[in-house]
Order: sequence, then structure tokens, then C-alpha cells
Amino acid sequence: MTLLLKLALLLVAFLYATVGHGGASGYLAVFALAGLPPDELRASALILNLFVSALSFISYRSRRHFNTRIFLILMLSSAPAAYAGGLFHLPGQVYKIILGAFLLFAVLKVSGLAGTKEKAPARMPVWAGILMGLLIGFFSGLIGIGGGIILSPLLIIFAWADMKTTAGISAAFIFVNSAAGLAGLFRSGQLHLAHEFPVWIGLVLVGGLAGSLLGSRVMSEKSVRRALALVLAMASFKLLFL
Repeated sequence: MTLLLKLALLLVAFLYATVGHGGASGYLAVFALAGLPPDELRASALILNLFVSALSFISYRSRRHFNTRIFLILMLSSAPAAYAGGLFHLPGQVYKIILGAFLLFAVLKVSGLAGTKEKAPARMPVWAGILMGLLIGFFSGLIGIGGGIILSPLLIIFAWADMKTTAGISAAFIFVNSAAGLAGLFRSGQLHLAHEFPVWIGLVLVGGLAGSLLGSRVMSEKSVRRALALVLAMASFKLLFL
């Protein structure tokens, strides 16, 4: 299972990086399938998230796929909320079921299966960004993810950013939230890393670099949207069934 675990981490990093995500929800799913304790590996998933989201941000930002205003508004509340979420540990599965159900809805909207129509670009209200950052940030630190799987579909559904700009914003958002969540885990004594962790870093760096370059430079907006729908579906499956 060790070789399969490594290949799975490589693939998850590649796929998630194409849409500007770090892959934490995917890594947690891989850990669960491999029989590893995901709750004890939240820190590992978040650190892997840091590396892949940084690569994604650099790739998308270099192609000018980024919106500084949206990012800064989200960060006003998201980073401290992610830190607070990292201080808690909830044994129940209720929050996972709620988030998994939301992601299934997001898959339908992002993929167009629910009749999504292209909307004219809209300016994100400051209050909406702060509220969104607060909720997503806390959830991110609580579950051990960067929050991109929640943020990306919302930006697309409300037409606050196009697909590739969403990827760039999500990558930066994920990086900051992952760092804040890690700080919360450290503060609460939940910072545990597996002995094979250095090897995992190398694998996700390779997959993340390849995925981020493909998504930002080669894939069309439509292709990135489809990739996002696939990533959301994978994350929803993990939350609901693993």
C-alpha cells in the first residue's frame, strides 16, 4: 500500500494544483483509504497544502490570474478564524456531512449540470467577503484543509471572479489559511507528522508543479472549470463516505 499511497499523493497534488488548490482534502482521503488516521495527520495535510498552494499561486499570479482586492478582504477574517478552528477537535461527523452536501451542490453548479449560466462579472461586497472569510477560515482550521474547495465554487457561483482568477485567489487563500491552521494545531498540541513526511513533500512538489503549470498556462477556462468540478466531487466523496 506504501507505493500506492505515494502515487496517490502525487496524483492528488497534480489534479488539485491545476485549479489552484493545495489538495489537503485529497490527502486526507488518501490517508483514510491507506488505513492511516486522518485526524492525526491534519498537520501533514496542511503542510503539504502549503507547498502545493504556493506553487499554484506562483504559476497563476505570473499569468496575472489574481485579484488583490478580493484576497485581502477575505484575509481580514479568514486567517484568525482558521487559527481558532485549529484549536478545536470535533470527533463528530456532522460538519463533514454538511460540507460534503454543499460540495455536491457546488459540483452541479460549477459543472453546469444544474443549469448554471454565465453571469456578468460582479464586484464582491466587503461585508460578504469578510463573512465568507470568517466561516470558511474556521471550517478550514477545524477540518484540516485550506478552504479552497469551499471558496472556489462560491466565487464562481456569485460571478465575483472568472475561473482562472478564482484559481489564483484560492491558491493564496489556501496558503495563508493552512499556515494559520497549523499555528492553531501547534498551539493546541495537535501537530503530528508521519515518519515518511519528507518523501511526501517531494512527491507533492513534483505533482503540484506539473499541475499548476498545466492549469495556468495550457488548459482553457472551460477545462479548468471541469477539473474544479472533479476536484469538488472527490472532496465531497471523502467527506461523506470516508
